[in-house]
Amino acid sequence: MTTQLAPATSLLHRGRTLPTLAMAEAARILRHPVYLLLLAYFLLIGGVETAQLGPPPRAAVAEMLTYLGVMFVGPATFFAANLVASSARRARAESQLDAAPTGAQARTLATCLGLLGPTAVATVLAVVLWVVEHAGPDLPQAQAPAELAVIPLCTLGGGLVGVAAARWLPWPGAPMLVMFVLIAWVVFSIVNRGHPWWTWSAPWSLSPAFHDSAALRGGSQVWHAAYLASLCLLASTAALLRFRPHRRVLLALGAVLVVSALVAAWAQLP
Repeated sequence: MTTQLAPATSLLHRGRTLPTLAMAEAARILRHPVYLLLLAYFLLIGGVETAQLGPPPRAAVAEMLTYLGVMFVGPATFFAANLVASSARRARAESQLDAAPTGAQARTLATCLGLLGPTAVATVLAVVLWVVEHAGPDLPQAQAPAELAVIPLCTLGGGLVGVAAARWLPWPGAPMLVMFVLIAWVVFSIVNRGHPWWTWSAPWSLSPAFHDSAALRGGSQVWHAAYLASLCLLASTAALLRFRPHRRVLLALGAVLVVSALVAAWAQLP
């Protein structure tokens, strides 16, 4: 018995399939159990740390929200997006998708667009944090909008890296290795605070709320947000490059994004 394949882009041209798939992928990512597991872990760790510090109530809430926004949402979205993107492969059901009216690249794009759902949730978290920090007299470590933008950007970037890893590294344990490399990158940037270039290369928050050092003073948080946005787009482009269609266009786009990331990386330095 043979399977008749539908044209991979027929429904996409109608402008209906891609948004529908993206919303479905957003729901799958947001409902993934990895969020509950990591949320319980980070609430436990963050709650114990906050209780030990004993700050005033509003400062404690702000610190907990910052901790969750910077430490929890990005890694959790990385694992959730990776598991969703690799679910068909892990279930050995990829052949069943060959008869779908959308190709693998279109489905990957839908997953990338679906990450706008978790990013919207992270944006709400950042807005709530800003309100808490400015609800009364400004807290000593109140963060500017550009600093808070790191929360949704890390959420989006983490998810996109998870999708790219699912497409290019289809092996057991690969997501943990990628996360280890990202954590090592962040730790390296923190350890080398005396070198602004290494510090500001971090794919993470550089808010003085966490790291108040000379390397952070004078740098541009706005350009750091632009740098992170460029990394996000590079990750999505890398995920789409796994497939043959539009490869030349994607390579050209990737080159432009590399240049924009380098420009932002240079402009953010003190």
